[in-house]
Amino acid sequence: MAEVDVFVNRQLAGRLARTQVRHGFTYGLDAPEALSLTMPLRLESYIYEQGLHPLFQMNLPEGYLRQAIERAAAKHYGSDDMTFLTLLGNHQIGRLRYTLANNPLPETNLTTPALDEILNSDDAELFDHLLNIYALQSGVAGVQPKVLMDLRNEIDGINPIINKTTLPLKKYIVKSWGSEFPQLACNEFFCLSLAQASGLTTPNFHLSNNGKLLICERFDIDEHDQPLGFEDFCVLQGRTTQAKYDSSIEACTNTIRQYVSQELQQKTFEDFFKLTLLNIKIKNGDAHLKNFGVLYNNLESYRAGQTPDSNRKFAPVFDLVSTTPYIPNDSMALTLTGTKRWPKWKVLDKFAKTHCGLNNARIEQIVNDVEKACESQKTLLTDLAKKHPDFSPIAEKIDTLLNKPFL
Repeated sequence: MAEVDVFVNRQLAGRLARTQVRHGFTYGLDAPEALSLTMPLRLESYIYEQGLHPLFQMNLPEGYLRQAIERAAAKHYGSDDMTFLTLLGNHQIGRLRYTLANNPLPETNLTTPALDEILNSDDAELFDHLLNIYALQSGVAGVQPKVLMDLRNEIDGINPIINKTTLPLKKYIVKSWGSEFPQLACNEFFCLSLAQASGLTTPNFHLSNNGKLLICERFDIDEHDQPLGFEDFCVLQGRTTQAKYDSSIEACTNTIRQYVSQELQQKTFEDFFKLTLLNIKIKNGDAHLKNFGVLYNNLESYRAGQTPDSNRKFAPVFDLVSTTPYIPNDSMALTLTGTKRWPKWKVLDKFAKTHCGLNNARIEQIVNDVEKACESQKTLLTDLAKKHPDFSPIAEKIDTLLNKPFL
């Protein structure tokens, strides 16, 4: 599979080709719009010498999911990245789709379970069953076991079904966890609840009754069921997936300044500082470049030397967990002032003022938002520990973190 056609919103945009030493993407003369904020329309090909361009690497599965796809497909198709793009081509986060050159995008008709069936199932092997069915429909990055699915129902709130009214299909990411990170679904459910309580935007998310699955509604789909453009900070910084830890929190503010629409930047800097505080509070050592992103509607007429005119905004918070309950000596994923040690307050205060442009009043309000959220969500943490006893030792460690002030 040395040549792959690339589509944007199901319209052919150009061709990705591989030679022995490099990959190149060339726009077609009738390309409907640019693929990426980093790849405006132009006649010259985009050449990348280090495997796939970061844009095409973005959704390649890692870890558990990649192994599952390799088991299912490697014998017949191979397991290189171009093959993965083609196999997963019609099922991607964001707007891009892929198919073998000169072939149309395939249609897929899989069963669509009800959300409440997934949430209320007592089947301990449910995720393995879902993985067998949906692995080849899951173009989504991350080491954590996960699949992309359409589900038929939606529930009110985050608790078991209250109103079983059937609604149109919605698209979700269903996550599980491996033995090395037990009770990760409860962990992430709590951390996302904490983010939401602090005033940050999150996708809709649900925890299964048995605590084994976290189900998040996809935020890259608009209210008309159309995909939005999404690019993570690895793509926007021109880094490969393998380099997702090789950057700094300061560099992320430069990414915001370069790619988020100007009228949204002040709010984005406030949210990014708040998210940074939250990551430090819960000791999230996995807040790497692929866990931040930018959403937009389209890139029509975006050409080299121009500024895209789409509404480019900071993506909702996702993949938020406390890692030190599993890795006691874990450090930050990205550097701040050249180190990955957890920072003291004077470093955070200077970062907020120098790189986020915040004044003392806004900094104080953001700190208060985080501290109030930590206090208000302790009841949820206790309830989760009672309902899922195996989560209790992890909850105790998270509770200790919540009680520590910023130094």
